[in-house]
Amino acid sequence: MAAMSVLRRAAVTAGAALSGRLGARLGLGGFLSRGFPKPLVPVPVRHSGDHGKRLFVVKPSGFYDRRFLNLLKFYILLTGIPVAIGITLVNVFIGEAELAEIPEGYIPEHWEYYKHPISRWIARTFYDSPEKNYERTMAILQIEAEKAELRLKELEVRRLMRARGDGPWFQYPTIDKELIDHSPKASPDN
Repeated sequence: MAAMSVLRRAAVTAGAALSGRLGARLGLGGFLSRGFPKPLVPVPVRHSGDHGKRLFVVKPSGFYDRRFLNLLKFYILLTGIPVAIGITLVNVFIGEAELAEIPEGYIPEHWEYYKHPISRWIARTFYDSPEKNYERTMAILQIEAEKAELRLKELEVRRLMRARGDGPWFQYPTIDKELIDHSPKASPDN
């Protein structure tokens, strides 16, 4: 292979050197001509059969794409098949609830108002009852009302303290003035 490269390079160099002198006689043309001079020595080129020249096309690898799609399909089927079987079994063997009269003195739970058994299970397991939500909201509203009332009281207290001139600053005991040492101030700086 290396010998063929060297021979081809030598042939191209020799053809380029001769193109100036023998170009007119051989029909090769000069350096400014459109055609590239053909090598004087025939060089074998392999085209891998009768399908013409094959090119090596550089393209990104599809390995990670295929792996991601295969794993996605696997995990969807891993969870999807059991869920589909469970939903089918619930629909076939349990079925939807039927509307009936409420007995005297019976208070239904909040999940009993749903028709489908899966919806009833979700409401019973994951959702809070409307009464609990109502009480929680009322407790939050009460806490916020108490905070607003305390803010108003604090503003009124500050207003009265400014108006009357009384406040916590009048309640602190002052230091005895006899304890202050005035000796550093007795002599001026020299």
